[in-house]
Amino acid sequence: MGLQLQNILAAVDGSPASAAVVSRAAMLAAKHGVALRLMDISPWCGTGAAAGPDHLRALARQAAESHGVCVEIIDDRASSVAHIAREAGRHSLIALHHERRVRLRSLWRGSLADQLLRICHSPVLILKSVPAAQESYDRVLVAVDLTPAANDLVAAAGMLDDSSAVQILHAIPPLHANPLRNAEVPEHILRAYLVRRKLEAHAQLLEVAAAALECQKRVETVLRDGEPARHAALQQSSAKAQLVVVGKRRACALLDMLCCGVAKRVIAWCEADIMVVPLDCPGPQSQPASAAHATGSLPAHRLQPTTADKSQP
Repeated sequence: MGLQLQNILAAVDGSPASAAVVSRAAMLAAKHGVALRLMDISPWCGTGAAAGPDHLRALARQAAESHGVCVEIIDDRASSVAHIAREAGRHSLIALHHERRVRLRSLWRGSLADQLLRICHSPVLILKSVPAAQESYDRVLVAVDLTPAANDLVAAAGMLDDSSAVQILHAIPPLHANPLRNAEVPEHILRAYLVRRKLEAHAQLLEVAAAALECQKRVETVLRDGEPARHAALQQSSAKAQLVVVGKRRACALLDMLCCGVAKRVIAWCEADIMVVPLDCPGPQSQPASAAHATGSLPAHRLQPTTADKSQP
């Protein structure tokens, strides 16, 4: 439960939603006292004319002045998903806006978030709401599957805000009873198995909550029967959670498109912001800015909160 937010990367594509991404990232950076870096991804998006140095400098200056954070602009512009993922791997978190319409050229590969989640080692924060001034994530929903990674997901939620009220949700997937019935398993044995499965899931969920109490002040468990993504969307709506945390294991584009995993459905169905945590990758290579440059990070120039207006292009 010891994850810490050390630096944040905001992906800017020149769209109106980019301002909300920078605003949310700046709020988090100010809360944790960490550096914020902006990266222009408009070449990948095909909106190069909409974003440029002046646009990035304006966003950086506004973030520095409004939130009092140190903002760096990465000089090199991202032209591929691999390019974005390499830089994201040097940060504790990458923030980007939700693409409601997937571009035709990326139809089978999915949105930028979908593609990043296949190769990125760092958590990805997908913004679907417009942040209000100084708004924090007061209510967080963490969807877990009761594997050892469940504790990592709760820790990731605490990384953003350890004062949030956290609901830990586990939905027990429906049992495919036909094979059991075809095997002539008696009805009372099947019912007993279902009851035992629910009791075991409840006990495991309480263990996850007990571990979370070490860092979180308010933790609640929610156990449901049914499809996990559907219950995550329903619980997010009923609890008015502002952030949903979900894990994802890497898969190829074809498998992602055919199977449409839980994380992908949660992103599509929930109205809150989504943080997707990679479950089968090493932790983010979070480093101070100086260390990141020493290991090959892209060139950047910095805007300090007190000298924003004097920065050189």
